[in-house]
Amino acid sequence: MIIVKSFSLVGDRVSDFSALCDKNTIAVVRPEKALEDLLRGIIRRTVAEKRPIGNDFQQVEDYFCGLSANPAYRAKVDQTVTMLETYLSEGMYIQADVQAIADYVMARTARLCAEAVAAEAGGLTVIDGTQLVVCREDAPKPYFDWDASRSEIAARCSHGGIVVAGGYGRLGSGYVVRIGRGGSHMMASLIASAVAAEGIEFFSSLADFFAGKGGITYDEAAHYCANPASPIPSAALWPAKKAGIPIAVKNIGAPDKVYALISDRSSRDGSDSPIADLVAEKGLDLITVLGTGLLGTVGLSSSIFSALAAEGVNVRFISQSSSEYSISFAVRREESERVVAALQALVSDNKLMELDDVMVLNQHVGIVTIFGSRMKNVPGVSGHVFSALGKGGINIIASAQGGEELSISVVVEEADLEKAAALLR
Repeated sequence: MIIVKSFSLVGDRVSDFSALCDKNTIAVVRPEKALEDLLRGIIRRTVAEKRPIGNDFQQVEDYFCGLSANPAYRAKVDQTVTMLETYLSEGMYIQADVQAIADYVMARTARLCAEAVAAEAGGLTVIDGTQLVVCREDAPKPYFDWDASRSEIAARCSHGGIVVAGGYGRLGSGYVVRIGRGGSHMMASLIASAVAAEGIEFFSSLADFFAGKGGITYDEAAHYCANPASPIPSAALWPAKKAGIPIAVKNIGAPDKVYALISDRSSRDGSDSPIADLVAEKGLDLITVLGTGLLGTVGLSSSIFSALAAEGVNVRFISQSSSEYSISFAVRREESERVVAALQALVSDNKLMELDDVMVLNQHVGIVTIFGSRMKNVPGVSGHVFSALGKGGINIIASAQGGEELSISVVVEEADLEKAAALLR
């Protein structure tokens, strides 16, 4: 049976990573942040600022040569670095999409990271992630085309002993795209699901984010991973959940230690409390659109959230009363100015919205979410939340509970966030 492992390569620990790879594994490797930052700086200077490349690429070549002394690998480094240096030098003279160039260059360097691990481990096959993962053309951000990706993965990953260059996929048209935050973990989960792997191991230097969590369900993990501080994106969970594949969260410094085991079972199954835990998130603004123009107007919610999607904004919280008089949603504070501008443009352009519609901006708010896989059909959970906060003098600005009854979220002033979390623990 195959185990799929995922990690960001750290240059001075290649031997540690290669030790994790054998004939029974598929490893997904992406470049470390320091290398990405170095390359993006070079790309910005040469392509965007039109400055000569100079000797900047020597640092890149030195980095990769330091990963492995294997002669075949060194030859690939020389060939790739020369190609990329030429590619960027030519990019100075054309009007090019800097992001597209950056994605292509980073995908090539991800391949070199995978080649280094394979060279040190010996006898492993390297596959470019852009050959496996296909993303949709019609999405504002890279989203997987699951059927196309599954077909590619099944054709190329029918056995272990593979190292995949992770973090980058391709559009149907062939253009390389960066998958986004936690891209290698998301790819690993997709690959594991497609090949029916026995398990998944996510390695992260921030694995202690999950310290003390023990065994948690996929649904509970989704709430932990929704926190921006999580080293794992919640999107990486769903392929594993769909296939019923357990995920072990680990740190390369202690590869035998499991910080969290994510599966369909919880280590709290014997507990009396239906609430598993809570997460608190700050750094948010709450925006409320209200007015009679919302009453019974079909498609208005779609227009609002389509406008936010076009801006690339991730909505952290949504609440709407059955009166349809208002819609509230929370976004990251650094995005709220763009959101307000987009909604003002929507109101002025949309004849369905009456002139008495207004927007209210609550700045500096936080969200506390309690959750648990056993909250469903348990009376009194909501009562506990609101009673505890009321007795503690915490004003609830907005609240929401999904129909699955697995979580309850409340929006409070950011200054009250820590106190609110303490009252609900």
